[in-house]
Amino acid sequence: MLSAITYVPILAKDGFGVSEIFIAFIAGGYATARFLSSYIFGRAGDVYSRKIVIKVGLLLSTISFGLLLLTSNFETLFIVRVLNGFCIGMYPGALTAYAFESDMKMGRFATWGAAGWGIGTLFSGFVANFNIYYAFLMCTIFLAIAFGTALTLPPVQQVPMKVPWFPVETFKRNASIYLAVLMRHSSAFAIWTLWPLFLSDLGGDPFQIAVVQATNAIAQVLFMVTVTDRIESKKLLLIGLVTSAIAFAWFPLASNILEILPSQVLLGFAWACLFVGALKYVTDNNKERSTASGLLQSMLSLSGIIGPIIAVIIYSIWPEYAPIMFFAMAMSLLASVLFWLYNRNHRSDESDLIADVSHTSLS
Repeated sequence: MLSAITYVPILAKDGFGVSEIFIAFIAGGYATARFLSSYIFGRAGDVYSRKIVIKVGLLLSTISFGLLLLTSNFETLFIVRVLNGFCIGMYPGALTAYAFESDMKMGRFATWGAAGWGIGTLFSGFVANFNIYYAFLMCTIFLAIAFGTALTLPPVQQVPMKVPWFPVETFKRNASIYLAVLMRHSSAFAIWTLWPLFLSDLGGDPFQIAVVQATNAIAQVLFMVTVTDRIESKKLLLIGLVTSAIAFAWFPLASNILEILPSQVLLGFAWACLFVGALKYVTDNNKERSTASGLLQSMLSLSGIIGPIIAVIIYSIWPEYAPIMFFAMAMSLLASVLFWLYNRNHRSDESDLIADVSHTSLS
């Protein structure tokens, strides 16, 4: 999945002659579809069988990513990326809830995703040197393997529940987490919209770009395995926000592809803390775990809608990458301050609410 995010902008610009503005539209279309899908199927994972949602999502994702091999112009690429976004948004909420109910720690669960990102990006970066479409072939192969393994998932105890189409209470219960993630990741996604082009301008070829991405992923794996399960969820999230700001401020200082590598280690640490902290909170403190996790995925996808808009606006005013990166730094710092203030003022209320949720889950 993430390999396609890396190489679709390069294909659009170098292969089809698409401008940075329209590349942002592609990213926004993908994210919009994923936002809607995460919302719909996160709820479905609580109402219906989680295993069915996971299997259908992975099967349709495999098919839709295979369609990337048939794209030959901007129009078909845009349509296929919208399909990609909708299909890839179907299963994460249900999969997160399934992992929690299988007694898997969220740090360990997230580690496998980061490891997949690193391995997949390296494979895709290697084959993209020969033909960029080979990267999309690798995406399809990995998704097909994921679907095959999903067919072997053992059953877990699940009690179907009634969840409203608009789960207002679930959103309110986790509002501080969702808002912090949305603010940080929207500004981060403004960077990621043009990130492959930034790395290319630093002199990176497709494989070197893959190494940069893999460095981030490897750092995530290391920190998720060794650190994240030992720290309380809100502390993790606050650490992730602050270190994200430092990493974003680092990016514009790089003058070549090698100088960007150390920042990827820090970024891996930041995302490990932020993502696992959010996962731990929504799975520990909600009985409708698939819905709460789906809403978290929706916030990440909504960030992918807002991010390209931010990128377009800033890049239209200052056609450089640095202003976007400094904006992301400022938003991450602001998110950390608001998150800290909210939780300081609502600590006692949330303790009562969490105790009530825990009692309901046990009963």
